[in-house]
Amino acid sequence: MNDEEPIVFKRASVAEIAKLAGVGTATVDRVLNNRVNVRAETRQRVMQAKHAIETGAQIEDRARPWRLRIFLPEEAGPSTEFLGNCFQNVYTDGRATIDCIFSKKLEPSLLARKLRACAGQGIDAIGFQALDDPRVVDAVEELHSLGIPCVPIVSDLVSPVIGQFIGTDNMAAGRTAARLMGLITRRSGPVAVISGMHLYRNHSDREMGFRSTIRRDFAHLQVVGTYSGQDEMAENCKVVQEILREFPDIVGIYNVGGGNEGVVTALKDAGVADKITLIGHNLTPKTASYLLDGSMDIVIHQNMQRIAELAVQAMIGLLENRPARIGMVPVEVITRENISGATFG
Repeated sequence: MNDEEPIVFKRASVAEIAKLAGVGTATVDRVLNNRVNVRAETRQRVMQAKHAIETGAQIEDRARPWRLRIFLPEEAGPSTEFLGNCFQNVYTDGRATIDCIFSKKLEPSLLARKLRACAGQGIDAIGFQALDDPRVVDAVEELHSLGIPCVPIVSDLVSPVIGQFIGTDNMAAGRTAARLMGLITRRSGPVAVISGMHLYRNHSDREMGFRSTIRRDFAHLQVVGTYSGQDEMAENCKVVQEILREFPDIVGIYNVGGGNEGVVTALKDAGVADKITLIGHNLTPKTASYLLDGSMDIVIHQNMQRIAELAVQAMIGLLENRPARIGMVPVEVITRENISGATFG
């Protein structure tokens, strides 16, 4: 028999949270009820105090918590929005505060300027969805020279100063998509790849892995081209309409990025959603519904909550001179058959 006492979690009162967080009870009430007009730093301090009281965890006493800043592309779809929320909810034991900034997507010059601006704003470390552009690389290397580490998340960046990438093995994700495409799609014929832009290394790596595996193992399929929809629903719809006109015998489509809704809309409008194998990325309420109605066959998924937690862990580790090699987030395969219990995290 186990004689250990069961762990009992207490419920923190508003007054207890306010005292530990160093804020007023009205502020705690606004945070707990998810009301507006509360700074991200204050919101996080309140949630950390609540967590500490209810679990017995200790909040580390630092003269000043590390300031972490996260840059994500705006209007990049529900999975990116969810990732932003995940970052705001990461528990840091009081060692850090996190603010998440959304920057116009696919604009490397703007991202580079925003990265550089952090040097004058007291930011200690940066996590960002990287754009593979020399201007972004130059900004990251300048920040490194100033002692501000940058950690790429979701999409990687090649630079000698980058020591850690947080995300999935995107080459493996593409190879997985190809193997599933080859096994599911019995008919011979063309398959097409839809991508965002060359600025995302995760898109390029997924495409590379997909093409190499199709070429090596599935001779009955031919990748006929890569079409850019810029991760936009409307653009992806136009791209698929173009593909259907050019290749009426198309048997499969692999969307390496966002905008799955546009792909499905075009296939449904053409009456071929049940005839063409569609594989895409990231489980969301929308892609879950497509799996259930048969519009999509496979969703290749990455756990965004885990990515946020590991990224924060990596940044704090670098700042506290205890860097640890963090492994890749697993590539997950979601189908209609195993969707029950799957989370968007």
